[in-house]
Amino acid sequence: MGVHRMANARLIIDGPLDGATNMARDEALLANCRADSPITIRFYGWSPATISLGYFQDHAEYTRLESPARDLGVVRRTTGGGAILHDLEVTYSIVIPIAHSLVNEKPNHLYSAAHRAIIAAVGHGAQMIWCHQLPPCGESIQRGPFFCFARRHALDVLVPDEFGIAGYSKLAGSAQRRTTTAILQHGSIMLDNKHPQQPVATWSSLAGPISFDDAVQRLIPCFEQAMNVSLATDPWSEEELAIASNIESKYRGDDWTIRRIRN
Repeated sequence: MGVHRMANARLIIDGPLDGATNMARDEALLANCRADSPITIRFYGWSPATISLGYFQDHAEYTRLESPARDLGVVRRTTGGGAILHDLEVTYSIVIPIAHSLVNEKPNHLYSAAHRAIIAAVGHGAQMIWCHQLPPCGESIQRGPFFCFARRHALDVLVPDEFGIAGYSKLAGSAQRRTTTAILQHGSIMLDNKHPQQPVATWSSLAGPISFDDAVQRLIPCFEQAMNVSLATDPWSEEELAIASNIESKYRGDDWTIRRIRN
């Protein structure tokens, strides 16, 4: 029997960046993705702590928050779902041509692959419950709890928790934006939590303290296996950084963040 060869894929690891920079860099990768582009997987952090709103969320929901969450900066994502308070976490993003065999016209395959990788890295009871009564993972829901981690979607990464919703707490979730040429999927993996306003399960609570760098190094081989790719570090090009820099103004401006108007 022949061995299915692993495809080469691009790995980008960014240290903690502010919200507008992170969102602009993900969008730049999406804009640059063509039919023959390799899969790109990016891991990154956030500094300072920032709230990201889902595309459909009303900015007024953010202004009605109580402190200390209300005192954090805010950006709006191009993906749907609930708000996320980004702080002690690893965020991953995947950019993939829309006709890639891994997707094969079934975008949920990408959710499943990424979440299998997270489960393999974290262990300790992390699981997908595959509940068909829940909406598809990452589906845009305009009504629901403000924070994404208080919502439930099929394929979310959950851990058993007697105090959680229906006996589970959420460790990781993902969302997508699709264009005619490519898919951007990104999601948050909570390492720890110092903001009780956002109820989450954390990697540290399951397996002990873990740093951003250590978590990324554990995630890399798990993403390789789950997606059948071989990841090679490939730094940002000057062209990509220039594109991202030009996009940043959208994410820093009120037209997009408050009124959801694209520049």
